[in-house]
Amino acid sequence: MRMQSVKWSRNTAASLAMAVMMGGSSALAIDGKTAGQDAGKSALSRFGSKNAINSNISLPMTNSSNLMQTVNGATSFPATLTAPSSAKFLEVFIQPSGTGDLQQVIVSQDLNTDGTIDNAHTVPALVSGVCANGFISCNAGSWSNCRYYTWAADADGRVSEAPASITDLGGCYCINSSCGSNLVWVNSAIVLKDIGGGIVNAVHTSNTSFTITSVNTDITTITYYGQVTSQTNNAASSVAAFASSPTVSTLTGYYTNWPQLTAARDSAATSQPSDPSSFYYLISNSGAARQAQGKASVCTVDRAGRVDTTVTSFNDSGPGQVCTDHLIYMRVHKVDDLTYRLQYLDTGPGGPGAAHNNCNDNPGGDGWHTYKSVAVSAPDPAKLGKLMSATFNINNMGGPGCSNASASVDGIINGFDTSVQVGMSCPAGGAQWPTFNWSYFFDYKEDQYTESVEDRCATLANDPDCRLKDEEIDSVVTNQNFNPTGLNQLPSCKPFTGQVGTNNICRDWWHKKRTYVCGSQQYDFSDVATRFGQVVSSASDNTANLTFQDPRLGPQGWSVANGSINLPQRDPATECEVACKTRIAKTDTQVTTTGNVTDMRVPAQSYDIFYKTCIDNSCPADPGEEIVIDCQCINEFAEAATVIQTLRLAGKDNICSSGQKQPMQSR
Repeated sequence: MRMQSVKWSRNTAASLAMAVMMGGSSALAIDGKTAGQDAGKSALSRFGSKNAINSNISLPMTNSSNLMQTVNGATSFPATLTAPSSAKFLEVFIQPSGTGDLQQVIVSQDLNTDGTIDNAHTVPALVSGVCANGFISCNAGSWSNCRYYTWAADADGRVSEAPASITDLGGCYCINSSCGSNLVWVNSAIVLKDIGGGIVNAVHTSNTSFTITSVNTDITTITYYGQVTSQTNNAASSVAAFASSPTVSTLTGYYTNWPQLTAARDSAATSQPSDPSSFYYLISNSGAARQAQGKASVCTVDRAGRVDTTVTSFNDSGPGQVCTDHLIYMRVHKVDDLTYRLQYLDTGPGGPGAAHNNCNDNPGGDGWHTYKSVAVSAPDPAKLGKLMSATFNINNMGGPGCSNASASVDGIINGFDTSVQVGMSCPAGGAQWPTFNWSYFFDYKEDQYTESVEDRCATLANDPDCRLKDEEIDSVVTNQNFNPTGLNQLPSCKPFTGQVGTNNICRDWWHKKRTYVCGSQQYDFSDVATRFGQVVSSASDNTANLTFQDPRLGPQGWSVANGSINLPQRDPATECEVACKTRIAKTDTQVTTTGNVTDMRVPAQSYDIFYKTCIDNSCPADPGEEIVIDCQCINEFAEAATVIQTLRLAGKDNICSSGQKQPMQSR
């Protein structure tokens, strides 16, 4: 019999050598084969299906009501992890609409990890854009009348949404038809990850006791498996390593004190590189890690903003003299944003109502004398400016017939046009002429925003030997596995605070993270192909042995050696795996827009069809199942092709990937 294929390698040679040695003792080979088959059947009976793994491994490890069992089922024992866990800690379901918006987002939660969903929240708005910490809701299929929301959770972890502004959101991108066609279906894994990540972050913010242990996704659902660390059992008595690890309170404290986590990481990284038994050492020095060096390079492009404050001061001072009958008042009068006047008012004993008594120097207008005018520079429209101080001082006022006093007024603190009494009085009869020293100090500050772009990817981007593999822009995945996702980040804003105030700066992007793959290793397989081709073409299976010709390339060129391998006894093999076909009647209660399914189907009766592998030439039908085809080689290709074609045409009828309705097509 001519062999169909032979992969000639060192591993193949080793396997054949092992077969020769095993062939020398057929009794041992048969005993080993029988033992292996028995062990395999035993293991498959307990772990050979998804449901069996869930029942016999996952549930016993995460739920104390289920016990772990040995492979033969003879012994049961508790095997739960150190904290209680739920089959579904949190699940997010999305349903896209024809406009590309998510018409439904349903969040289901098991708040107390008892295995039962006890909180279901339906988002009461369309989701038109997805953000790292919330979402954007606009008119269907458009980017108008948009509203902004952040994910929130109460102390128990119940999820909700809270109104927000665009500046509260980050990592946003559009998913509806105004930005592209079929974006959710093409990128459902990314959309689910970003929505679920924002919700989980909100839950963690409200209660750091929740811990995520696993995540599963399908096209419309993301499911998180988790534990409550506040209920963790102390395993230090049974696991020595656990006693030296950080306590649970420390671990949950990392969430609100991330610099502490960074310090712990750095400490571990410093202590473990020299420890051959540490995970850090084993991973960083593994063959895979060394082999990967230089192949993939990660770089970033960052937009860095800063605020610089400049101060401009206006000041002057000098001596002065005024006329007053009894009292002096002072103020800073604001004419406009650029012009200010330092003013005083002289009065008699009755106060401001007796202005200019005996001095006869009424200046007109509101009666205040202007001693000095101050003009500040026009503000720069590119800067955020503000007058921070506007102080007018009168010192050492006094003279014959008057007491001595000093006073100060600040238009910013006291208010412009607010009068302050100097505190000096001139009780002598008639007008007096006290002297004083005056000064003023105006402080004008301006915040100027500047930014720079630090591109650490320029070298890789300009290298023709490098290709862009992955890219995230402000946490939005724009490139994945060498292909664009079609998702584009939305502009976002950041606050930059200076001495004057806060500037909200909006840009198209702030941070880009890229992975480039550089270089390509060229391998010459021509010699291998020559050897492989002759080994395969010359191989001859005589049942008892395998003969072949093996070309070898040496210093003097090619030489051909004849080889022969003794083959062990082989079991008879059937042409196919014997199977049976069964069916069981079912009642279909589905309802469509045209009515109940049973009203439309002729005949109304329907069945679930099963194909099962026969055991000892017997069909393992369950109670209620009818055997349609008994154990034999079954060929149901025509029926399978019909089902697949039906599903394909049904999909054509329901999903318009172009966004436009089209007639159903057969191809």
